[in-house]
Amino acid sequence: MKPTNPIVIDGETYDFYTMTLATASRYNSPDQQDASVVLTLTPTRFEGDQVEQSQENNRTILFGSLASASQPAIVAVDEVSAAIQKFIFAEGL
Repeated sequence: MKPTNPIVIDGETYDFYTMTLATASRYNSPDQQDASVVLTLTPTRFEGDQVEQSQENNRTILFGSLASASQPAIVAVDEVSAAIQKFIFAEGL
């Protein structure tokens, strides 16, 4: 993942985010899906072959329902759900 702009911490540039994503989906009704999401983005850079992460500068996005989410968050959840649906069909699950 790439940040919108490079992140500079203590004079070092972090060009990447390492991502941790946890999501739980549920149905409020047959035609209304909802989700809870926790997304943590960790600034990451490379020093030669060594990976350096700035855990203390993590960015965490959290919401318990799509009702409280921003429009970009709703679109992201929809796209993740669509990718998982494709995976389910492709694997015959």
